[in-house]
Amino acid sequence: MWGKKQVQNFVLYGLVCVAAFGAYDPNALASAADQPKSWLEREQLTGDWGGGRAALADRGVSPYMTWTSQITRNLDGGLRTGTDMEGVVELGADLDLEKLGLWKGATIHTSGFWIQDNDDPSADFIGNFDEVSNLTALRSVRFYQAYVKQSFFAGKVTAKIGQLALDDDFMISAQSSMFMNASFGSLPVLSANTKAPIYPLGALGAWAQMNFTSAFRLQMGIYGGDAGTQSSNRNGFNYSLSLHQGAAMMTELGLDRGGGTCKLGALLHTGEFTDYRTGDVRSGNYALYMVLDQMLIGNRDAPKLGVFLRSGLTPLVACNEVDRYIDAGITGQGLCDGDRVGIGCSHVSFGGPFVESQRNAGIQVTDSESVIELSYQKQLTHWSMIQPDLQYVITPQNAAASNALVATVRMRINF
Repeated sequence: MWGKKQVQNFVLYGLVCVAAFGAYDPNALASAADQPKSWLEREQLTGDWGGGRAALADRGVSPYMTWTSQITRNLDGGLRTGTDMEGVVELGADLDLEKLGLWKGATIHTSGFWIQDNDDPSADFIGNFDEVSNLTALRSVRFYQAYVKQSFFAGKVTAKIGQLALDDDFMISAQSSMFMNASFGSLPVLSANTKAPIYPLGALGAWAQMNFTSAFRLQMGIYGGDAGTQSSNRNGFNYSLSLHQGAAMMTELGLDRGGGTCKLGALLHTGEFTDYRTGDVRSGNYALYMVLDQMLIGNRDAPKLGVFLRSGLTPLVACNEVDRYIDAGITGQGLCDGDRVGIGCSHVSFGGPFVESQRNAGIQVTDSESVIELSYQKQLTHWSMIQPDLQYVITPQNAAASNALVATVRMRINF
């Protein structure tokens, strides 16, 4: 249910977006680039702070804050119809240590979240496995990432160490990232089967990327194997390192060629996992994945129309909830100024031992679940975006739920 405060915030935001949409003229911006910018023409809503933002950047300090909010409505099917509201404020800063006169080629990044009124429409109304909202998280104020990043050998090697989130670097598709369903982000063969650090949780880790050529690269990372749960780790610091929790180690090869990108990756987790067949605890788990992005019209720097395909599997079926996963889609942008449109499909297959164990416990689950998502992003101004979205969930994991039709409107402001 919405409270008075949530409704007021959403109405206020909507009025801002409508005003921005009506006043925004990209051609006028281009022709008047040398004129003082109005609030609708700024790069960020709060502007340059009277020259203060630019002065900080010149000295190597770049603070940022982004507010993302959305309304999700289960229109039909699932467990029941209903509406949820979610909101996340992300704030942080990037420090250029070279500009600060401290260290050549090094930067520091810090970030945290203020997670507001974050309901869970998948749990509340739909009964599905793949969260229909990649914003879903427990209400909290939590620390997220803090790391030092260093460049070596004229940029051929880059490394960072600190508190990291694995999904910031691995399994990424430039095209699938526009969709709201969480499965289009970190692959479920990792996110569902391990407690490796992904949004909104970070953990101690180290990452490095080696660029062999301008088109061929290798990246590797090692992270604490258990970032905790959102309930146990509400402030972002409450996780521990131990042998039974293990470490999550990632390796990914990337190749850019002919307007496309191919990535092959693997996860090795050294922690302990329960065998769904026997109930015994086993050490070690692993998964393999592939990511393909291909531009059909345009290129990576000026994309027009492209397709993507991602897949993952875990050979150790007995210890994992998700056995196999695949998604694919097509995206286009530039049909109108500042817009992007896409349709994506995903399919997750649950491991046979997991399904059998659930049914033996009296929990009726399906063998697989699929999602079709249609999404449209409109850049209203440089600092604001609106995104209507429609998802159709097929055979939700909760066998008591029917196919569901879910509508969402997301809005984002950069302050």
